[in-house]
Amino acid sequence: MQARGPLRWDAPRTFFGTPSVSQLDGLDADVAFVGVPYDGGTPEPGVRTGQSLGPTQARLASYYQFEWRWPPGAEGGPGAEGWYDIEADREYLSGVTMADIGDVAIQGSDQEGNYERITAVARALAERGTLMVAVGGDHSISYPLGRGMEPFGEVDIVNIDAHADFIDEVFGASLSGASQIRRLAELPFVRSVTELGLRNVEAEEVDGMRELDVGWATSADVIERGGELVDKTVPASEALYVSIDIDVLDPSVAPGTTLPEPGGISYRRLRELLAALARRGRVIGFDVVELNPPHDIGTNTSRLVGWIITHFLSEIFDQPR
Repeated sequence: MQARGPLRWDAPRTFFGTPSVSQLDGLDADVAFVGVPYDGGTPEPGVRTGQSLGPTQARLASYYQFEWRWPPGAEGGPGAEGWYDIEADREYLSGVTMADIGDVAIQGSDQEGNYERITAVARALAERGTLMVAVGGDHSISYPLGRGMEPFGEVDIVNIDAHADFIDEVFGASLSGASQIRRLAELPFVRSVTELGLRNVEAEEVDGMRELDVGWATSADVIERGGELVDKTVPASEALYVSIDIDVLDPSVAPGTTLPEPGGISYRRLRELLAALARRGRVIGFDVVELNPPHDIGTNTSRLVGWIITHFLSEIFDQPR
């Protein structure tokens, strides 16, 4: 008896099955996915690691999000075929070109070199005007990633997170996943920083946020008011960089993260924030961090990362660019 259907599936070695590009000089795409498999910025002691496995697991879980026209010359031309959203009764992302450029070359305990390489990749994409989607990795990577956005000129930063990550130093270390948002706020080309979804923040951090004129809203604010908070807290922007720490979500929604906190927001509320941010200004890049596969339930949180990326890209490319 002859088997029906294909005998095998190609392994999903790129995000959403998009084409792989190994040389940035050959990149010609609206969106570039990059993995940052780094967890050396996790504050110690007592905070679990494992986030370096995030990019690989997120890639593997990105089945069935949307289809890709491949190879070049396929009917309709290269780019995403799009995906149908039954709730909105419409297609998103059709024709948007994307590529997976692989992972930043992380090397052991070489923090300075790792940060330089992360920034160099982000800067190369910014210089091409390509929208970067980075998947971590611990949250410390948002500083070298955001630092690479300088070619866009004045940049506004939004951090969606249960934690402010605004401590100046942890045991003398100023570059960690507890300090990266403060480091971004100190960059001369960063015009503003806004934090959304906060619920576990030290008083020292609030003092620093007030000192550097950072806007914020708590998880309770987001749960109560949703996307309307964005217009009240985030300035209209020509260059908006967004960092999404998945621990902003309630642990019942995203169990596979590093530092889960009770009382988080729902996925629906996160989608409202992302949609409002896409309308607030031109999004030049974003990262999704703190996926921690060893602590996931099955692949629930890895799958969630794919949907965060899909929904945010859909809203971004639904706006004039």
